[in-house]
Amino acid sequence: MKILLGITGGIAAYKSAALVRALKKRGDEVRVVMTAGATEFITPLTLQVLSENSVGTDLFDPTFESQIGHIDLARWPDVILVAPATANFIARYANGFCDDLLTTVLAASTSPVLIAPAMNTQMLLKERTQRNIETLRMDGVKIIAPDSGELACKEVGAGRLPDSPILLDAVDAIFFAPILEGKKILIAAGPTREFLDPARFLSNPSTGKMGYALAKEALNFGARVTLVSGPSALPKPSGITFISVLTTEDMFIALTQQAPQNDVIVMAAAPADWKAEVQLEQKEAKVEGEKIVRFVRTKDILKHLGEHKSDSSPFLVGFAAESHDLLERGKAKRIRKKCDALIANQIGGKNNAFGSDDNQGFVICEDEVVELERDTKTQIARRIWNILVDKL
Repeated sequence: MKILLGITGGIAAYKSAALVRALKKRGDEVRVVMTAGATEFITPLTLQVLSENSVGTDLFDPTFESQIGHIDLARWPDVILVAPATANFIARYANGFCDDLLTTVLAASTSPVLIAPAMNTQMLLKERTQRNIETLRMDGVKIIAPDSGELACKEVGAGRLPDSPILLDAVDAIFFAPILEGKKILIAAGPTREFLDPARFLSNPSTGKMGYALAKEALNFGARVTLVSGPSALPKPSGITFISVLTTEDMFIALTQQAPQNDVIVMAAAPADWKAEVQLEQKEAKVEGEKIVRFVRTKDILKHLGEHKSDSSPFLVGFAAESHDLLERGKAKRIRKKCDALIANQIGGKNNAFGSDDNQGFVICEDEVVELERDTKTQIARRIWNILVDKL
């Protein structure tokens, strides 16, 4: 994707270096245009090195404008992102000013535009600022809501520039058709933990990456998403109702409580299948010799959801993590667990799905099987929703 990044003169401009790196890392082409104020916070040379392109700063640069540079820039991008967008820039943009390179490029471009307001809380809440933001929204500009927290001025409130992953998600969402608009989707992700004592537990290598990717892509496609997650190092996705759980019983309770309010359930989690028959309240001391622990089965969440399906129940999507005979075992599990669809993916070996950024496998439905060639989990999630949308 070709992205033109506009940077204006606020303290949050320092985050633009990380943003450019994140865009380049995932394969985007990036060009940068800076206002005069932005150059007081971060140098054009830094962003030139990171973007691997010249940085535009001056509308009247004779060399740059010898090729009518602002028109070239306006025609080039797939999308324009202004982050951070100061109150001053928002006022000038909303009122049609073309008094620097960035506002002139925006005036000449037909590309979709996103802006990420970032400023002092009181500046953000001022009626004139809100009026200017609303003017841009009515003109078709997408507004990325600022985060709340401690600001550079030590005030606490809304006005922080969101971190790079949230900005990247907003850019991606521009190009999504709302194929899941109006759908309420419940997704389970990550592992669960079954404790032997306060220091030891039984679990598995699941990181939650596949479930989180499915949640983000469903949101991009217009769905209202609830994510029930076991322990994971991944950041909580923005714009999604998030429920944190620890044990398989916790996950069972959360999913069964949320299920009636949703149209789709995706069981992408990897809950522990076993737990200790006796869970000690105090840490057991290490001793010499063998230790025998008796395990009992945890609740089979997917089986329960399948067995309690009715005509009004949510569309049920299961996952099967298999080390061998992937397609055959996936087909059998879909029938056994009474799923409407099932995603079978490989664990173990060189194509291990656990902990990987990539995945592959099969989408198994009653009337068809679609192979998922190896790709990033984000792309796999996008493909899954495009396949399932006609089944819902």
